[in-house]
Amino acid sequence: MTDYIIKTYQEEFIEDQFKIGTEVSKNWQLFGQTPVDRLKEAYSQPDFDPETRLYCFKGDEMIGFLTTRVIPEQEEGKTIATISPPMVLEGHEEAFSLLLSEGTKTLKNKGAEILRFFANDTWGESAVVPQKHGFEFKRDTGYLVSQKMSDISTIEVKEEVLLYDKERDLDELVEIFVKELGMTEEQAVQNFEVIDTSENILGHFVIRKDNKIVARTFAQVNPEQNEAYVGYIYASEDKFRQELVSKIVNECKEKEVAELKSFLFGGMMEKLEDYKSMGFKQEGKSSMYEKNL
Repeated sequence: MTDYIIKTYQEEFIEDQFKIGTEVSKNWQLFGQTPVDRLKEAYSQPDFDPETRLYCFKGDEMIGFLTTRVIPEQEEGKTIATISPPMVLEGHEEAFSLLLSEGTKTLKNKGAEILRFFANDTWGESAVVPQKHGFEFKRDTGYLVSQKMSDISTIEVKEEVLLYDKERDLDELVEIFVKELGMTEEQAVQNFEVIDTSENILGHFVIRKDNKIVARTFAQVNPEQNEAYVGYIYASEDKFRQELVSKIVNECKEKEVAELKSFLFGGMMEKLEDYKSMGFKQEGKSSMYEKNL
């Protein structure tokens, strides 16, 4: 007999979901808790299935939740489902296992044949889920690289570094991302829309030469951790890369940011050696695991 009760999604759960997710993941790498407004938007879509969101209560207190999803498109004739790390407050280990078990059962009942789980070695108990529950490693999905601001050498910035202008730069940057990172045009456009609406953007910078973009990147400050995340650093030549990085570093130092990080995903993963050549060190990675249901 357990003291824990599992419930499916109700709108009034969202505020506590955000608080628990933020608390549990506060020291996690390559993970961010979705804000309340975006949760409400996602959960109001016509294709949202409330049975794929499970919430664990002890008495009247929510102590954990789990998000799952059945992917609409089959892969090689198989129905795929994803299950996220159970987000459970410390001291409730039984609830962690209960959410994982109930989530798996729910997905199987919905016709899922393959279960997908994403893990990172900084994600607490979730980091060992693949080994404990029979998942098989499939591939790495992202790398986290970093370097201390004090270790980054800079040069004098001689080129004019411009702030990104959507009307002037978007179409050209979409072409660059499609070519360099293997994105679709839709993915590339969405990437820039996310940057446009994100908070704490230090700057989205572009260098142009002969009316062509020769370098770009952006940086976003995380004031709570005294660090900044830099986006994909594109440069047609190394000298432009050095100037762009120097611009970012100078801006960060003005705000007393101590560390510069970057999350390499998708086509950016192939650029890992380029980032290492700039002095970044691999700090962590995320991986995808699967098992048959």
